[in-house]
Amino acid sequence: MTIDTIKKQLRQALPGASSHLKMAPAHRLDEFRAIRGEDFNPRLSAVLVLLYPGEQASEPESSFSLSLDEVSPSSGTAHLAGLKIVFIRRGEYVGIHSGQIAFPGGRYEDEDGDLCETAMREAEEEIGLPRHSYEIIGQLTDLYVPPSNFLVRAFVAYAPQRPVYTPDPREVQEVIEVDLSHFFNSANIKVKDFPAHNSVTNTSAPYYDADGVVIWGATAMMLRELVDLIGK
Repeated sequence: MTIDTIKKQLRQALPGASSHLKMAPAHRLDEFRAIRGEDFNPRLSAVLVLLYPGEQASEPESSFSLSLDEVSPSSGTAHLAGLKIVFIRRGEYVGIHSGQIAFPGGRYEDEDGDLCETAMREAEEEIGLPRHSYEIIGQLTDLYVPPSNFLVRAFVAYAPQRPVYTPDPREVQEVIEVDLSHFFNSANIKVKDFPAHNSVTNTSAPYYDADGVVIWGATAMMLRELVDLIGK
């Protein structure tokens, strides 16, 4: 599977909610049913889902390919050679997403013009990612995040080589790079309780365990759509 193949898949019908709900907190289905009324007025935001070839990739940049083997019925594992995906750990602040693992991104500003511009601007501001260093290859299905009232659009990007990061310490604690293959192994999907927004109780939710890094909520839901898209 080449990057061009992924581009073509991103232009086809996306799995959308059927993928999102696989990694959704237990209470999210009821929230989805309640938000599509006439008073639905979310704030807009965008994130950048950045892929790049890891050290094990041996092909020249111009012919880089992603090797996807058959998923094993017994283990649920697919083997992907050469691609990494980039996350950030958000800074600590008073807010519901403080310290969480996320994709670089943020809210739409009037001067952005469109949400793709939002994703690129935020990636540049948060981790110092130059716009000329990658190519936007598609987008995922918009995802509504009830706790913050954001409707998030994820843009998938490909960089031909490992980026050089300059994180903004006010917004980003660290940049985290993970082999994309990690998310095709069902053994890395686990479930535990997380603090629920506006509740004194916790909520059960699936999450990706990336060598001890917990990726859950909206980020896991968007990531699952990408995984399902590539693996179909």
